[in-house]
Amino acid sequence: MFSYLKQVDLIRTLTASEFKLRYRGSLLGVGWSLVSPFLLAIVLYFVFSNVFRFKVENFAFYLLIGIFVFRFLSIGTSVGMMSIINKAHVVTKTSIPREIPTITTTLSYFFSSFIELLILIPILVFFGVKMGLPILLLPVLHIVYFLLVYGLNLFLSAFTVYYRDLNQIWEVVVNILFFASPLVYPISIIPADILPIYMLNPITRLIEMYRSVMLYNTFPDVIDFGYVFIFSCLVFIVGHLVFRRLQRRFAEVI
Repeated sequence: MFSYLKQVDLIRTLTASEFKLRYRGSLLGVGWSLVSPFLLAIVLYFVFSNVFRFKVENFAFYLLIGIFVFRFLSIGTSVGMMSIINKAHVVTKTSIPREIPTITTTLSYFFSSFIELLILIPILVFFGVKMGLPILLLPVLHIVYFLLVYGLNLFLSAFTVYYRDLNQIWEVVVNILFFASPLVYPISIIPADILPIYMLNPITRLIEMYRSVMLYNTFPDVIDFGYVFIFSCLVFIVGHLVFRRLQRRFAEVI
């Protein structure tokens, strides 16, 4: 099931090619991907700091980190779920494993997202945010996040081959997740009686762990990390099982 992962050179080459292609001809390159979340954060900051008046320390950076983290899920899956359809010629006319288009697309957005977070670090430091040993866990968190996004992409890309309007449904799901996760509000406003249900959302725990290492200079909660890691591994495995089952008729349907 995981034998395709041995083709490291092919995966690396295609990932690098897709990453470069996305920013070809762009003056600022990956810098343009920072503009959208910064503008969104500015708008949300003025709305939620003046209208709802949440009492959160460094609320602007609290928002910014949440938005940057969520972008990997929203953009990574919206593009990743179309990876098989957009590269139908690879699936139907070559003998490479059919997981390759999906993993290379996900990896390209993984690296893009990680670079965005790295660029954010000196900005946080410049405005007085303290960084310490916890920041070293940032790559670990992002790798776990990759397992989750890639598992979702395997599942979504396989089903999108058969149901082309799935991307519209997933867009609604992502919008729901945006407001069902603590991006623009603190967890403290969630009523205690529904908090256990709210915390079942792995994105909630992920965002809080990123804020721990990037904003609060503290190590992530062990239970949160364990929960997200196990959840991500399960999605990763289930995504592979579903993909392997549905790929048999890709050539016919595409």
